[in-house]
Amino acid sequence: MTTLTDIPAGPLIPMPDRNPAALRVAVARLSPEALPRFDTHWADAMNQARDEFSLLPGRHFVDHWWAWVAIQRWPEQAARFRECEHIVATSDDKVTRRAASAELGRILADSQANAS
Repeated sequence: MTTLTDIPAGPLIPMPDRNPAALRVAVARLSPEALPRFDTHWADAMNQARDEFSLLPGRHFVDHWWAWVAIQRWPEQAARFRECEHIVATSDDKVTRRAASAELGRILADSQANAS
């Protein structure tokens, strides 16, 4: 006998193109409450790019949100990522914080490798 789970077997959405418009659509689908943060970050990046005469702030913005989407589109992975962030931010134990930090790095690297 099989049972149904609430967790999808695959990603919630396919990876979007690596541009602000496509990323904004993906963020809206994955977590509408993250849109104000996305929009503020975009405005800040564009202001910084203008002030510094540099394309790097836009590039960093796209890289950040592309990685965010790569993680968030897998619910279990996203939950574990948030849990590790909480451990890093609140644990008094250095060993525990280092282990959680290392896991954050692995989740990020794995999600980006699988999204490419």
